[in-house]
Amino acid sequence: MIDPALRNFVLGSVAPVVRYGLYEMTYTSVEHAMYEVAAITYLMGRGYDLQTAHRIVESWEVNETFPPYQRYDTWYADSPQPS
Repeated sequence: MIDPALRNFVLGSVAPVVRYGLYEMTYTSVEHAMYEVAAITYLMGRGYDLQTAHRIVESWEVNETFPPYQRYDTWYADSPQPS
């Protein structure tokens, strides 16, 4: 059974994060963007507003990665490696 109100609420809530992830993929990797989108939406599900969730997730990044789950050299191989 389809509940249009629930569908619209859920998809409307995550739409800004999905758009952000699509934007982020143009500057990082798909993997990184997926981690970011998933983490932001998880925090939103835990009660954080979008802006706060985004700031928290951004604070976890190191060189556009999420160590130890994502390594810098696995997606950014064409650029100079950090020293």
